[in-house]
Amino acid sequence: MLYDYIIIGAGLIGAAAAKYISDPGKKVALIGPDEATVLDQQIVFASHYDRARIQRIFGRDPVSTLLNQQSANAYDLIEAESNIRLHSKEGCLYVTPYGMDTYLENITEQSKQFIVNFQSFASGEKLNAFEPNYHFPGSSKGIFEAAPSGHINLRLLIKAQLHLFKKNGGNLFNDTAIDISNDLNDIKITTYSGKIYQAKKVLLAPGAFVNFFNLLPQKLALTQKSESTLWVKTSVAEGLRLANLPGLLYSIKEPDIDDIYLIRPLEYPDGNFYLKTGANFPSDIFFKNLKEIQDWFRKGNNETNLEIMRDYLLQLIPSISISDCFTKKCIVCYTPHGKPYIGEVGKNLFVA
Repeated sequence: MLYDYIIIGAGLIGAAAAKYISDPGKKVALIGPDEATVLDQQIVFASHYDRARIQRIFGRDPVSTLLNQQSANAYDLIEAESNIRLHSKEGCLYVTPYGMDTYLENITEQSKQFIVNFQSFASGEKLNAFEPNYHFPGSSKGIFEAAPSGHINLRLLIKAQLHLFKKNGGNLFNDTAIDISNDLNDIKITTYSGKIYQAKKVLLAPGAFVNFFNLLPQKLALTQKSESTLWVKTSVAEGLRLANLPGLLYSIKEPDIDDIYLIRPLEYPDGNFYLKTGANFPSDIFFKNLKEIQDWFRKGNNETNLEIMRDYLLQLIPSISISDCFTKKCIVCYTPHGKPYIGEVGKNLFVA
């Protein structure tokens, strides 16, 4: 079958693109692997296999703020069309313990440009009075964004997008694309399982793995980095006690840790409540090839960061009661300009 459009990558960007591109009058397919249950059998990995990601509006520049705002504005319609609730609106705090920084200096101008309300705090004491469960140093400054800021459920967001994609007649294939070539006027896609698909136009959305297969005529300038997250198990009562705790972006730069984010305890499919937090560390790996990524996800050691994250968590929420904690692995990627790649990279070949 010759498809009008094929999207490669069934993560956050691929699933969203598939929903928007799909049309009952067009032949559209999405190729992407399901979450693997056995790491040694996984070819590519992702950072969206969890329940929580902070949603804020203000970014570090107007482009980021615009994209954040457009995303947040889309959730209500996605929820209504899919009947899947994926967006929680408890708000988000941005705090730095060092006083004013560039991010805070740009907020007023951006708030006027994008008509976003926020509450400003000139000291740690005022921040602590606003949200007593957090504890910040007296030198801190910060802002609070109310709804629609909060968090999104990544699994449910992808589930909702794929539900609407299939409702529009889209075809979903659980596989990994490894080769793209031009076949006369069409594009031929070969997958890991050996299947071949053809399309008039192809959108690449495989995230951090876009450079590691024969998918592009020229590799993108992209840096891939390991990231560790700490998952803190709490009791049900503790989870309910902190049910209104806003998400936190804590802009800290210390020798052992850099830029902490934190999302309140949430109930996961196993019935337990987990608080999720993460940060950058000196031990983070900047990957050079696919094998390094696969080795790290399958058998890499990131336990050295557990105690560091746990100690900072207890500084930020001194009252929290922890029953257990463990780490998980993520991968993040950066472009040289700090903005997404969205555009044409070859004849009828596009990337997001």
